[in-house]
Amino acid sequence: MKQGLKNIIITELYYLVLLFPMWWFLGMEQFLWFFAIGIIFIQFLIFNKLQFRTNTITLLLAFFLVAYGISFFSIVEKIRYITYFRNLSTYLTALMLLIITWNVIDKWWQVEKLLKAVIVVMLIASIVGILGFSFEIFRIQFKSLTGYFLPNAISKTGYGSVIAVRNIGFYNWFMGIGNYFRISSFFLYSTMFSSTLAITLPIALFLININKGRVKKFYVFSAVMMGLALLFTTGRVAIMAFFIGYVIFRFLMIKSFAKKIIIFGIFFMMSSIFLLYLELTGFLYQIIDLLLYSRGQGSANSRIKIYTQTFSSFLERPIFGWGTERDVKGLAYPMGSHSYYLGTLYKQGIVGLSLFISIFILIWNKLKVKTNLDNNFTRFFKYGQFLMLVYFINSFTDVLDLDATTMFFLWLILSLLIVSKRIYITKGN
Repeated sequence: MKQGLKNIIITELYYLVLLFPMWWFLGMEQFLWFFAIGIIFIQFLIFNKLQFRTNTITLLLAFFLVAYGISFFSIVEKIRYITYFRNLSTYLTALMLLIITWNVIDKWWQVEKLLKAVIVVMLIASIVGILGFSFEIFRIQFKSLTGYFLPNAISKTGYGSVIAVRNIGFYNWFMGIGNYFRISSFFLYSTMFSSTLAITLPIALFLININKGRVKKFYVFSAVMMGLALLFTTGRVAIMAFFIGYVIFRFLMIKSFAKKIIIFGIFFMMSSIFLLYLELTGFLYQIIDLLLYSRGQGSANSRIKIYTQTFSSFLERPIFGWGTERDVKGLAYPMGSHSYYLGTLYKQGIVGLSLFISIFILIWNKLKVKTNLDNNFTRFFKYGQFLMLVYFINSFTDVLDLDATTMFFLWLILSLLIVSKRIYITKGN
């Protein structure tokens, strides 16, 4: 494909991301990513005469989609067909993104351009969230354009209502704060906003690392705003995932193996002493209670019931799963929710989870660089490992395919990481 045609596709992706606030305002973003990327994908195929290259990760994701398709025949609640196809569309979008970027992107400036678009829109979303958290006047609520066309039956569902009626958050309760306005900004739920912030913050830090002057100051400002917004979401797991991921990331950045052993030994010893002190004084249990019950006992108890009943139900259909989440009388949330890993195991069975984890491991291995060279690519891979650590930890409780935007941003960045490794190798490091 000619370079000019490649640049057209990259520019389309760039503006598709940048116009995210407008898509949200219209209530279109949950559907738009799939159809817009589908159109760009067809355009790419026409430009490239129906030919394209693939890689191992693309093939694994395709196999995962096959398992996803087989699980469809296990769905028992017809109302869940909508949820099934909505979630499926996020993975189809990811597959098309992988193929497009793998075949179109071949220069560093193209990668950086798309990363910049993601950070710009996350900055806007963060500012909107911070203003909404701080001032009541910014807590807007209105009916979206899509809301006027949605069937009444869909608009009344939990998912449909947040598309039909746009808002940037809702009132919640948190220990020590009481009632407060919990922000979700342009995302479906606060947990999805916090997850996306935690995943994209490493990219903001990376762009700070490779830029200078006014551009660097812009990314510093962006990272600060995104960090504040993350705290204001009160997304406990996303915040914890970011900070734990950062500690591990800094540890991995140490080049000397001897230093790593010494630091790990000191950290292990100090942590053991500190945990023993907390246990003897009784503070340990207070901290655990704070983490578990900071939103009240109902939240923690509901999750425990979900996890136990999800696993018990998974054993009934262990190979390809139940296809989607299932509502059960007595549970506040459906089985298969509140954990990406357990949810995938429940919905697509052992086959689906095995492929899911294999994709994660392959991407992680792609980011390893056996060289001391320091350039934009090698730094991107290192910060990509930071992102993957956050993604890995956060996914224990948050199911990212709930929000099409979260999945779109995640897989756009992962696609850029994967194609950057190919460029890095072909350009002779």
